[in-house]
Amino acid sequence: MVAGVTRKLTRSLQLRHVFALSTGAMFSAGLFLLPGLAAAKAGPAAVLAYLIAGLLAVPAMLSVSELATALPKAGGAYYFVERALGPAAGTIAGFGTWLSLVLKDAFALVGMSAYLVLVVDVPGRTLALVLIAAFTLINVVGSKTTASVQLLLVVFVLAMMGWFLVDGLWETQSRGFDGSNLDPFFTSGTSGVVAVVGLVFVSYGGLTNVASAAEEIDDPSRRIPLGMTLSLVVGTLVYTLGVLVAVAVVPAEVLHEDLAPIHTAAVAIMPPFGAWLIVIAALAAFASALNAGILAAARYPMAMARDGLLPAWAGGLSRFGTPASGVVATGTAIALVVVAFDAEAIAKLASAFVLLILGLVNVAVLVLRAAQIRSYAPAFRTPFYPWLQFVGIAISVVLILKLGTTALLFMLVVMGLSVAWYVSYGRPRVDRAGAIRHVFERWGKGVDRGLDREMSAAMAGHGLRSGDDYTGLIARAAVLSIPEGTDIAEAAERMAAVLSDRLGLPRELVSQRFLETGSLWIQPSEDLPTATPVALFEAIDEDQLVIVRAAAGIRIPAAWGGSGEWVNALFFLAGTSGNPGRSLRLAGELAGYLHTGARACGAATSEAEVKSALLPDLVLRQYTLLPEGLDAALIGHRIAQLDLPDGVEVASVARFGVILDPDPDLVLEPDDQLTVLGPEEVMPPAGEPVPVAYMDR
Repeated sequence: MVAGVTRKLTRSLQLRHVFALSTGAMFSAGLFLLPGLAAAKAGPAAVLAYLIAGLLAVPAMLSVSELATALPKAGGAYYFVERALGPAAGTIAGFGTWLSLVLKDAFALVGMSAYLVLVVDVPGRTLALVLIAAFTLINVVGSKTTASVQLLLVVFVLAMMGWFLVDGLWETQSRGFDGSNLDPFFTSGTSGVVAVVGLVFVSYGGLTNVASAAEEIDDPSRRIPLGMTLSLVVGTLVYTLGVLVAVAVVPAEVLHEDLAPIHTAAVAIMPPFGAWLIVIAALAAFASALNAGILAAARYPMAMARDGLLPAWAGGLSRFGTPASGVVATGTAIALVVVAFDAEAIAKLASAFVLLILGLVNVAVLVLRAAQIRSYAPAFRTPFYPWLQFVGIAISVVLILKLGTTALLFMLVVMGLSVAWYVSYGRPRVDRAGAIRHVFERWGKGVDRGLDREMSAAMAGHGLRSGDDYTGLIARAAVLSIPEGTDIAEAAERMAAVLSDRLGLPRELVSQRFLETGSLWIQPSEDLPTATPVALFEAIDEDQLVIVRAAAGIRIPAAWGGSGEWVNALFFLAGTSGNPGRSLRLAGELAGYLHTGARACGAATSEAEVKSALLPDLVLRQYTLLPEGLDAALIGHRIAQLDLPDGVEVASVARFGVILDPDPDLVLEPDDQLTVLGPEEVMPPAGEPVPVAYMDR
């Protein structure tokens, strides 16, 4: 299995966008509809149910953060579970995630219709069916909410809820505990609160959806965990305080039958204009959540089809460039749910599937950690592993059981049908195993070695972080050329001869490590097809690169992860086990420059030209300090004494074949080879002296 990596993903989403996407996916029916149903079950203590549900979402949120920083791929929970537990569990996760989104969208539609009937005198269920048709059509033709629009929406909703909370909390404080509707607080005991926690958990189900956008987030390793944490904190506060205001100012006999409880509370505490703004905010939140929900749900059948778990037509795109089959199937399923179930039943079913998927996500983290796959290198690791995951799994099991027999049976039926579908349709078509096989190495050939390569390619999609020294990697790289007729084994031997000196390891060990790792990306190109083998070593702190050029071509056999492809260059990247994520990001950046710079790399006639072709808008020059040469005056000076033009730096110093770190206090000696990097407009032509104006003594 090979992985092609494109030049660069568009990483335009910042922390504010991550926060908006995550928060916007939460604020819909859970805030504007569900409080009345929750209060009918637990009374004013429903406030605690929302608070507890937010706290119980923490383990799943942290596990999703870890998986998203290790596997920044579209597909979210389905992709994580499928790659960790295998296609059978992946089928359950795929159908389960799709159903959870369908049920959440149906619940949001019920809420949206409840708020729309305040404006339009139409029966709620009829209005919901009309809305389903409209949103299905919108998604078929390809319209979707952008992250920037989502950000504006979230700001508007939070501003309106801020106004609502300020007025509501002031009113609640003025009435006091006895004068409000908070007494008695526990109308059904603590058991009622526990039961309602499972019901309201659907409110937090959208929190982790942002993980599927990891490929578009700038520095996802930091911004996904931070954005989701901020979203959960803000969401939990707004939910808890919003429900507190609703149960305090709205009489129980009204609240328990109300499908627009926040509006009813707003009427009691805000001026009429403010109450109508709450309706607008609710409708905007519902519309955004519905549109994004249908869009996301339709992608799961497409992802499963591409993995061979559904027929190919389910993954096809319409003439509008959208997965029309998935959109129509999602819209039809939402309509069936709205017709067949009431609001409370939909909420329970949606919560059951959200809890199931989040439980499987916690299992996925346990499996991927235990598998010890070298390329599983999350930048964010959940604390208190594995206890946090065990707690998360226990939370899912307990809350699902508290949702009642109907929700449990429905979930078990769907799981049984998913397994049956995999056995009858998926297994004959899918030749892939999850990371769980790596946990049990005694299964031998059952281990899926291609998973390591796929994870490597996924990790490389993160883009570089500050501290990832790509230019230094290229500057200190060794460049070799091999004659016609050389096979990959001999090329690897020559590479190992160079790396063994740099790494201080035997040649045989170096070569064997590359062969064992099996992480190989092939970059097809009409100008210069290349391959990038990656291996990780415990004994090094700094990544090393050896470039082996073969003008006549080298064939990549299956033993090296290929299928007979011919390439004209091999880029052997020796990474460090201490920071595998950095090594894989560097490999991804290298593959990106090979995608665009293959022609220049192939046409290069010197080592400096090869390296310049792999650098972003920089020119590399190499100078040998001979006592009788043009640069003899540099000998005996420290690097810090060299007055180089702006933007120009000494990238490395080679001394008797050993690459030295260009420390400012390093004193240059005869026969040292300087590698200098700088912008093309200030770098001298090849053959001229080092661009030093004078030496500061």
